[in-house]
Amino acid sequence: MGSGVPDTPEIDDVTAEILEAYAYISRSRQYVGMVGAPAPIPPSAITEYLDRYPSAICREEFDAAVFAIDDKFRKHWEEQSEKAQAAADAKSKPKKR
Repeated sequence: MGSGVPDTPEIDDVTAEILEAYAYISRSRQYVGMVGAPAPIPPSAITEYLDRYPSAICREEFDAAVFAIDDKFRKHWEEQSEKAQAAADAKSKPKKR
C-alpha cells in the first residue's frame, strides 16, 4: 500500500520551470511598510532572471504565471497577518466581567 506519504501530483516540466523561477525571483523580494509586507515582484526581476536563465516559455505566459503565484503568496501573507493581528488584539482587550 502506501508509505504514509500522500500522493504527490505529477508536475510537468513547464510548471516545474515556473515554480523554480518563482522561488529564485522571490528571493530578491522587497518588503515595505511598518509590518514588512511583501511588495509585488517587479517585471525587472523577471527580466533579470530570464537574462541569466533563458526560457522557451513565451514571456507573456511566464510573466502571467509568476505574477499569479506572487498574487496568491501575497494574498495568503495578508490573510495570515490579519489573523495574527486579530489574535493579538483579542489578547490585549480587557476582559469583561
